[in-house]
Amino acid sequence: MGEMERLVAEIEEELMEEEDNPEEEIDEAKEEERRKKAVALWQAVQSGEVKNVSQKVASILNRFDETRNSDVALMLRYWEIFEGHSGSSVTHKKLFEYERLTTIARARAKIQNEFKLFLPTDNKIRQKRRDLAKIESEFQIATKPELPSISIYADETGKTDDYLIVGGFWILDPGREGKLKVHLMDWLHEAKEKYSTLPKEFHFTKLKNDGSDIEVYKAFFDKIIGSGDMISFKAIGVNKRKLGRDLQKGLLEELFYQLLRMGINHEVETGRISFPKQISYIKDKEGNESRFHIEQISQKISDSLKANYEDNLKLNSYVPMESELERFLQVADLFSASINRIYNYQPKNPNRNAKDILAEYILQLLDLQVHQFDAEDFKEINEIQSESDMAVLYLFD
Repeated sequence: MGEMERLVAEIEEELMEEEDNPEEEIDEAKEEERRKKAVALWQAVQSGEVKNVSQKVASILNRFDETRNSDVALMLRYWEIFEGHSGSSVTHKKLFEYERLTTIARARAKIQNEFKLFLPTDNKIRQKRRDLAKIESEFQIATKPELPSISIYADETGKTDDYLIVGGFWILDPGREGKLKVHLMDWLHEAKEKYSTLPKEFHFTKLKNDGSDIEVYKAFFDKIIGSGDMISFKAIGVNKRKLGRDLQKGLLEELFYQLLRMGINHEVETGRISFPKQISYIKDKEGNESRFHIEQISQKISDSLKANYEDNLKLNSYVPMESELERFLQVADLFSASINRIYNYQPKNPNRNAKDILAEYILQLLDLQVHQFDAEDFKEINEIQSESDMAVLYLFD
């Protein structure tokens, strides 16, 4: 049994054993284990695995965002999808055969409360009061269609330099995401035979300065560009030196939202997507990010989307993940680091090596369009005309 399979199996064992417990003190070792299990469950859902209750519940929460607010609606979806239930009534016999509400609700609570995945979209959902209007609302939720999703794989760079940069690899069609991943895995298998060395992780900083492995890095990025027509690259960079202290506070978290906002507006304006949509936001894990910090950022993004887009755009999940576990995060790393190389490194370092060659290759391949604005306007810009559907950098300087 692999590490990911072990973690998912432990989730199911804990689900069957645990009862409602009072809030425990923060334990760093337990926090790290929870983060690993959250990533394992996320990857299982994205791979379409539905082997146990936890995976089945997570799959429904991922696909039908409104079930995050209603255990009854969640149960009905579960019965329809995994028990074969249809119609508007359930026999006594079937009630004993179907998965029970208590088990489904416990799985939902564990996924949302411990792993901070697929969080409720209604801030008032914890209220216990029930009335006829609430029951009718849950019925409407249970019959609401699946919400199409967009995946954003993002990475940050330039924390200690002039420009703080967040770049993202966007997959606009969930149906293409799985196919793209399969094509990439097939290519990696073939590349083992073609290239003398194949990196365990395609990370910009790990590229050898002498260029001895640059061709496989180029081929990796070429494969991504050639395999998907519903992909794009978006980045936002802000010159921190030109911001006051008030704007620098919480800047990184703000840029993750602004990248989402400006990128979505661009995709809508070019006609490549239409509302409604939900966003799966996967970022490269940096340091020791607690589940409480993850929930805080998730809530900030959700609240901002609600204020600006109402119910047309919602956050599905915000998942920090180690890039060695996800090839698409490695794509985001190469894209973001290439921008960082051009704007932060090269102006101060005249000596060039293979990293400069790779950065220029990637950005030329993408035909990166750069839109420049005043540094303090990074929260204000809305409509941007661009000739490129593939790659855009919003640079605030």
